Amino acid sequence: MKGNPVFCKNHDHEGQTGQSIVIIALALVGLLAFVGIAVDVGFVFARTTQLQSAVDSAALAAVVELVSDPDDSTPANLKATQFFNTNGFDILVRLPSDTGVTHLGDGRSLGLNELGEIQYELTATWPVDLFFLRLIGQQSITLTRAAVAGVFPMADIYASRRIEDGVLSTSNQAVFGPESCTSMGDPFSPLGSPWAPGSYTYNYRILIPPDYPHDIVRVELFDPDSINQSGDTFEVQHTDLAQTDLGKPLFETLGCIVDFHNYYMQYQPCLIPTDEQSLGDQGNPFWFIRIDENRRPRSGTNSGCGAPPGNNYTPSYNTQTTFELFYWAQNADGTLSRIPLATYTGQVDDGTRDSGDHLTDMQWVSPGGQLSVDQPAEVPADCGSPNGGDYDAADCSSGTPIGAGNGFEVSISQDLGNILTDPATNNRFIYLDVTAISGSSENGYEIWAGPNAYVNDVPSDANRRNLYILDGQSGHRAEGVTVFGMGRLPLNSNVDFRVDIPLIYVGPESAGQTIYISLFDSDSGASPPINFYFDSIARADWEVTYSGTEGGRCAIGSCNNQWVDPAYEVDVPGDLENCDYSVPGDCTPFYGGRLVASYDGGSTDTYGWQIRLSGQPYLIR
Repeated sequence: MKGNPVFCKNHDHEGQTGQSIVIIALALVGLLAFVGIAVDVGFVFARTTQLQSAVDSAALAAVVELVSDPDDSTPANLKATQFFNTNGFDILVRLPSDTGVTHLGDGRSLGLNELGEIQYELTATWPVDLFFLRLIGQQSITLTRAAVAGVFPMADIYASRRIEDGVLSTSNQAVFGPESCTSMGDPFSPLGSPWAPGSYTYNYRILIPPDYPHDIVRVELFDPDSINQSGDTFEVQHTDLAQTDLGKPLFETLGCIVDFHNYYMQYQPCLIPTDEQSLGDQGNPFWFIRIDENRRPRSGTNSGCGAPPGNNYTPSYNTQTTFELFYWAQNADGTLSRIPLATYTGQVDDGTRDSGDHLTDMQWVSPGGQLSVDQPAEVPADCGSPNGGDYDAADCSSGTPIGAGNGFEVSISQDLGNILTDPATNNRFIYLDVTAISGSSENGYEIWAGPNAYVNDVPSDANRRNLYILDGQSGHRAEGVTVFGMGRLPLNSNVDFRVDIPLIYVGPESAGQTIYISLFDSDSGASPPINFYFDSIARADWEVTYSGTEGGRCAIGSCNNQWVDPAYEVDVPGDLENCDYSVPGDCTPFYGGRLVASYDGGSTDTYGWQIRLSGQPYLIR
């Protein structure tokens, strides 16, 4: 008899089933964790990209706010904050040092660098909430991203009205010594300056166009010393045009102006009027005798300056100024290197710092270069100048002998290896730094650059050179080489009448942009108004005039020891898409041109220009 089958329960298999459920549950948790990581990491990556884009854009928007004042980060930080908030980021941007307010953004101006570039650094943090990673305790993550944006705002200011032919006329450049006071008219060189405490350098750059037909660029300095000759009566020679049109004699004995300014005394400048002003730029309005001002040093931090005791010329007060020539070379990796060329230190003839043996007073010289036809003495570059010309036997016995292309005579092919070239224009630049290093007086000077083909014909003496050029004896031309002050230009007005001063060239791409122009220490005979116009547009069609104290500004002639603040604003015409046709000047086409200031600066008044024009911002990193 068959028995019934017996089914036995497998307790081992039942245990394995329970273990599988646990394993699967744990695997699902791990899988969810990995999925959560993948999702959240992807989310964080997207938010990181979004934040970086926002920081980059905010930095670009903010840096242009520094054009009017590179030292004030507040407007830039406000612009960055507005940009963040408009684009959905609750980020407040403040200075890194501002600990009084909770903020997620740090923004600061890095100021101006040697190339004239403003940089703005922005760092932002953004807390991002997570999703799946909360399951393992990670609630959020904080992202931090940074950017540095740059802009070139420093306009190239024409160093002279007569930069092409080098004629000395209605103004010259001038700096005061570090022991002077800003009330003398130089806002930066005095050590006690509230705008630039410590040593200060004025920066120039010299444009060499791509079609310049010569290899040599000769950089010349007029009167680089601060030495004043004595005397108050001199024989003046008139131009040919003054003889024919005004009936002037060839020679005439004239004297320095005698008035309360004491121009006839050695401590003061002396420009003898020739009565040729009516001839305009074809005449020679002055016979230049002295252009420097001998002044006593400060007695306080930035006060107590003035005429020397008893109005007696004191050489120990004279200002020593260095002129340093260099260029920027582009390395293979794209970085830039500053390459020094030559340096010259102007003399003071005080018997201690130097003996005045270079005889540069009222002369055009190129230190270390060839001598002009009537140059009274050799002028070597400073000892150790890389480009040579430092042949001073007394101070530099091992110096390089004089020769073509030495010192301030620069060979493009031999001396400017790998020079940085503007890719858009193929322009090249050499740079000149001017620094007052000792003394308390005014040192007037001028700068000209061009070929060296004239040294055997064109005189070194400033008055003879003026006559030589004005009488048409030589086509003394820079041939496109142009000297610019980089954003700032220290000037001394030589006349007490209105002069049209070319300031900067503005291209058509700047239509609609704002130019910020400020003057320092407009006093001592300066007279309002000041008019701005473009030489490519009829003044009847477009002109900007400031006549008084608009916007709380000090008035022309009443700005002793102060900047015109806020700066004059000149909106470049030509933005026809946004113009108001009810105001014809707003709808004036603009194809580029020189911005000119019609200004009466007053006789022998030292003052300063500062000009900024916003360009296109760009990311640096």
